[in-house]
Amino acid sequence: MTYPDALSPEAFATVSLGMVRHGVAVPGVLTCVHLESAAALEARHLTLLHEKERQRLEELRADSRRLGFFLGRVAGKLSVRALGITAPLHAVEIAPGVFEQPIVKGTGDEPPLVSLSHTRAVAVAVACGPEHILGVDVELVDPQRTEVFESVMPPRELAMARHAPASGDLAVNVLWAMKEALSKALRCGLTTPFEILETDAFEPHSDGGWSCLFRNFAQYRARAWVLGSHVVAVVTPKHSVIHITPGDLERVRQVLGRDVPRS
Repeated sequence: MTYPDALSPEAFATVSLGMVRHGVAVPGVLTCVHLESAAALEARHLTLLHEKERQRLEELRADSRRLGFFLGRVAGKLSVRALGITAPLHAVEIAPGVFEQPIVKGTGDEPPLVSLSHTRAVAVAVACGPEHILGVDVELVDPQRTEVFESVMPPRELAMARHAPASGDLAVNVLWAMKEALSKALRCGLTTPFEILETDAFEPHSDGGWSCLFRNFAQYRARAWVLGSHVVAVVTPKHSVIHITPGDLERVRQVLGRDVPRS
């Protein structure tokens, strides 16, 4: 597989989710992409975008929104390519659905499903076949944002976070990322009441990281990992088990580590 010259090799990582459902392997990948700032967007970067994506980018005025849009589209396209789609990146469009959910177009076959998330200068995407479901979220752990998360979490979730075998603040961020990833899997985003997304059975996973179920969506489960200053969460159907190798998690952590506030 070849990768775009417009990105430096250390600026992205694509890894397998190692997903298995009822003993059968299910193709699924996770991609993480980093770029310093929207001011760094150059002509060579824009060649990765579809014509309609470039038009939408030009409509965005805030640098943070331009950067997030670009990174999300590139992360999604690299995930799609890792599934075996051979169309050039600029020929693939990731269009917005009615709830701004990403819709893949231009692959030539039945399009795969993609979920996107970004924070500051990194974006994370997951992709799988159209018959499956995935959702992803990435969060930069920040004490100020932790307070916001706590303010909209029900008492039961806060109690789970405080009793988790980790700092309460970190557990709050992990739980929040899991809820956001569920909203992406449901393809509605945070347009639904927060209490509908309430987690259950939150605990460390034997494979590393954390896992949880959901009180109102028993057919889903979440996995999450703390990678440096970030949390990455992936939601799958309950019986689709994922296993990202330690080496692959380290590759993702290195890309995420480029998105750390400098003093």
